[in-house]
Amino acid sequence: MKQVWAWSVVVLTMAMGGAAVLGGKSLLESAVVAHTVSESRTVADMADTVGRWASQYGGVHARTVGAGAAIPGSFLTRSVYAGEASDSAVLQGNATGQRAAELEALARLEVYHWKNPALIQREVADVLLAGGNRAQYRLTARTVLNPNNAPTPFEIEALDAIQAQSKTDGAANKALEYWRVDGNRMLYARAVIGQKSCMACHDSADKAPEFLRTNQQFNGGGGFGYKVGEPVGLISVRLPMPGPQAVLSETLPQQAWGWLLLAAGAGVGLLVLGALGVWSALRSGRAG
Repeated sequence: MKQVWAWSVVVLTMAMGGAAVLGGKSLLESAVVAHTVSESRTVADMADTVGRWASQYGGVHARTVGAGAAIPGSFLTRSVYAGEASDSAVLQGNATGQRAAELEALARLEVYHWKNPALIQREVADVLLAGGNRAQYRLTARTVLNPNNAPTPFEIEALDAIQAQSKTDGAANKALEYWRVDGNRMLYARAVIGQKSCMACHDSADKAPEFLRTNQQFNGGGGFGYKVGEPVGLISVRLPMPGPQAVLSETLPQQAWGWLLLAAGAGVGLLVLGALGVWSALRSGRAG
């Protein structure tokens, strides 16, 4: 009878220890995923804020001075202005003068390159990539103006999932998002909702500005048919998954570590006392 009791204690002790280990592992994994999803949302918030900031001004113009100035990356339209009132006449050949006057006028040329909100968001993403930041994001849609922004397999999966979410009741009152863990990476996507300002370029191909139809960079075969208030694309975020220790060190206060260590010590003590009790019972059983 004592042996049955002793082995019962062994089984129960092992079950308790195993459940504690597996439960703790599951909780840690869930904490890591929740922490990384939260980080991904912050990155998406930043990308969305950049777009909203640029939208209130209808985009931003990048200014360069001088005919030899480097072009500031991609742009949609360009406007050139003479630096001074007299420069225009010199550059148009309506005024005679020395070659030096023409060179001086060229050096004062002001050029404004227009970048729309989506282009600004993509350039911020390029800066993050070039800087080696652990968090990366990009903008994409089911069809795109720029073929370099075509969706990846995960992003197509996310577009399908978000489209299904948008058709359910109450979808308008919650963020439309989708994520999954891919190896040691978190892949996260949030819907971009069509705004009135987007329609100037993305309503339909026949209504698109001339500079979009003629610019080879924006002839990706799509990027039209957007609807105000509906999901039209994605902010796609990629983040490396942190280790459990890194997440715990960031989320748990220092005082909590002391209590956790105390709890772990108490658990080990219980296991040791149980083992000693089993050993004692087995020995007394043999002696009897």
